[in-house]
Amino acid sequence: MSSINLFPTFEYSQPDEYHFSHDSVFLARRVFEFLRDKNIDPKTALDLCAGSGVIGLDLMFHLRTAGKNRPQVFDFLDVQDQYRNHFEENVRRLGTVQTKLQFINCNYADENIGKLADTYDLIVCNPPYFSMDQGKLPVSNLKLRSRFFVDSDLESLFAFIDKRLSQQGFAFVLIRNQLEHKQNQLSVVQELCNGKLHLKVLDDVRGTDVVLLSRISRI
Repeated sequence: MSSINLFPTFEYSQPDEYHFSHDSVFLARRVFEFLRDKNIDPKTALDLCAGSGVIGLDLMFHLRTAGKNRPQVFDFLDVQDQYRNHFEENVRRLGTVQTKLQFINCNYADENIGKLADTYDLIVCNPPYFSMDQGKLPVSNLKLRSRFFVDSDLESLFAFIDKRLSQQGFAFVLIRNQLEHKQNQLSVVQELCNGKLHLKVLDDVRGTDVVLLSRISRI
């Protein structure tokens, strides 16, 4: 994919100390194109590790602009409540979408999160790319927990997706190989999904894989 966002949506509110990467807007556009081209109409959706809600709200913008149906419920889950005000401002800037949009401040590794739907037809996720032993740790706690697996780990993330993805659902996750740290993260993810979820690499976004997960090989 191009390193330039060819499909801008709106100007996001986000913390001064940590801005989303362009990977997020590229993922939103790729998910939109997938849903449009396959004529898929998810009723429930989740932005996992949502931050300020950029991926999910960007996707809603594209669906509305194209005159496509939007999910009836779109939840946004993040462990850091500092993002809530920015999410709410972004919802205001997005405008009317006739979808229930909800920010949920919780750790996906928790066993029971009452505000979540039992399952989702669509999950989008741009997770932390690094573990705590990879690279220099940021001074900012917000930036640290956004970029590094502090509160959980990759295994718990994919266990959550496996638990919450509906039988007919699709999950889109960004996976970055940490070659400088001699870690093939895609291979780790393939192992975690083995026997549980079908995995397909859709695209490469500036060195990051767009991974599609489903219950069976449907695409």
